[in-house]
Amino acid sequence: MPAFTTSLINQLSANLKRIHGFGVRKIAVTALQPLGCLPILTAFSSYQNCSESWNTASKFHNQKLQQAIQRMNNESGKHMYETLDLYTAFMSKLNTARLAGNLKLRSFLMPCCVGVTSNYSCGNVDKNGAKTYVVCEKPELSVFWDMVHPAQNGWHQVYSSLKSSLHRLY
Repeated sequence: MPAFTTSLINQLSANLKRIHGFGVRKIAVTALQPLGCLPILTAFSSYQNCSESWNTASKFHNQKLQQAIQRMNNESGKHMYETLDLYTAFMSKLNTARLAGNLKLRSFLMPCCVGVTSNYSCGNVDKNGAKTYVVCEKPELSVFWDMVHPAQNGWHQVYSSLKSSLHRLY
């Protein structure tokens, strides 16, 4: 995984420099969210716990990304590349929910839309066109829409955490 991550960040850096070469003055790149908290991985603990090994992978990726962004800004002599820290934003909301006790960890990590069996996923239909998935009663309260994508509420919570730092982008 470290070799793949390094290769990925090197290619991303080259792509960002190329985009800048087209005339884009300010470029924001999102860091990885805590992958270990995605429902596809928390399902193994009945949506009770995030996978620390996958979160470690996210942290490693984000550290390499931040180093690359810092290096590119130093090389250019300008602050033209910025990182949006989705990891910290997601974990902040998760930790706030834990401490406040107003949102059970299980409900935070559960998806709203799931397949009716393990053979199906959100949005699937059978050969007759019938839905093979169910949607939770209150999607507006869900943090995750399906096994990997945040719901509108989840993105709103992340945005709330990032809002105060977004001024750096303009």
